[in-house]
Amino acid sequence: MLKLLAADGIDSEIQAHYRLIASVRETIGMHSHDFFELFLILKGSVVHVINSSRQVLQENTLVFIRDRDVHCYEQTADSDCQFINLSFDREVLDDMIAFLGEGFPSGRLLEPAMPPSTLLSKTEKEYVRYRLEQLNLIPQEKKPAIKAEVRAILTDLFSRYITAEAEPFEPAGQPEWLKALCKEVNKKEQFTRGTAALVQLSGKSHAYVCRMFREYLGMSPTQYINELRMSYAENLLLNTDMEIVDISLEIGLENVSYFYDLFKRRHNLTPHRYRQFGKIHR
Repeated sequence: MLKLLAADGIDSEIQAHYRLIASVRETIGMHSHDFFELFLILKGSVVHVINSSRQVLQENTLVFIRDRDVHCYEQTADSDCQFINLSFDREVLDDMIAFLGEGFPSGRLLEPAMPPSTLLSKTEKEYVRYRLEQLNLIPQEKKPAIKAEVRAILTDLFSRYITAEAEPFEPAGQPEWLKALCKEVNKKEQFTRGTAALVQLSGKSHAYVCRMFREYLGMSPTQYINELRMSYAENLLLNTDMEIVDISLEIGLENVSYFYDLFKRRHNLTPHRYRQFGKIHR
């Protein structure tokens, strides 16, 4: 798994970095980082894989990511996604919590297994977008001004929205059999068998399983299985010296070209480059 470092992408004089992400294809695969993030879905929807759970996030969702969360983004079957991301150092968060004082429920941000998220109204979404886009209006050479504005924006947004929803997001009404199926198919001996194993374990028809996966998880069974395969392959690439062809076979893919194609679509990197990049950033 990749670990991103603030020292590699966040200006130490500003302690934050703003960017507009036009497509899920511009994101990297499963990763963690030593900084915090706030992101706002502007258009479309996205599958957010976070701390071993899957969330289908829709337009207008605001999400806080902690420095201990492990996550990635995947395109849904129906649409791409555009979102704003603001990354910032721990010191920025600590200063904000200290400023807001004891009445601010900081434990609701940092303690739960899942980070908080909230679905905004369209008016609220436009306000958050407006506040974040103010950072683009300050000349880049005026770093102290940008640093101050980041703190002002985060204090405003956290006090207004982020603590409004304390409970972790879960798809509403997900059937128990589907939860049990997903848990079982996470085992290597199952997902390496492909979708045939998934349908067999469910005891239901292929068409029905496909429909339920799209409704509750935002993807097809094949996409779900391949996500598990790619996650396992990532660990093998970073933590073993196995040949790439052997990794492909290990995750149940005899067609190595197909493995390369899946991996590159997920990471925008070949398996070889992913392995090199991961070793550099450890």
